[in-house]
Amino acid sequence: MQSSRLPIVLVVDDEPMSLHAMRRILEEDFTVLTAENVLDAENVLTEIPVQVVVSDQRMPDMTGTAFLTKVRKQWPDVIRIIISAYTDPSDLIKAINEAGIYNFIPKLGSLSI
Repeated sequence: MQSSRLPIVLVVDDEPMSLHAMRRILEEDFTVLTAENVLDAENVLTEIPVQVVVSDQRMPDMTGTAFLTKVRKQWPDVIRIIISAYTDPSDLIKAINEAGIYNFIPKLGSLSI
């Protein structure tokens, strides 16, 4: 029996199309909230008990790693995930060490063969 209350996922990305796509992918299994910038995301986290934050790595106001490092300090129980079209190894190492990310998910188009 499925609970009527779904886990809450906050998706943070400065690209509206990415937010829309993530919402469509996740909305069947999660309550999905979105934010186009770090300030809006912090406001959501302050007001709503979010279980997972999925953040883009490259945003104009702050990197996903820097943002999720802040999330780790203020909301340590929140699961943190980076999504990015760029797979810079140093970004990935920093995200694991500083932000304590659970996973790194490449955006479509970033995979090279």
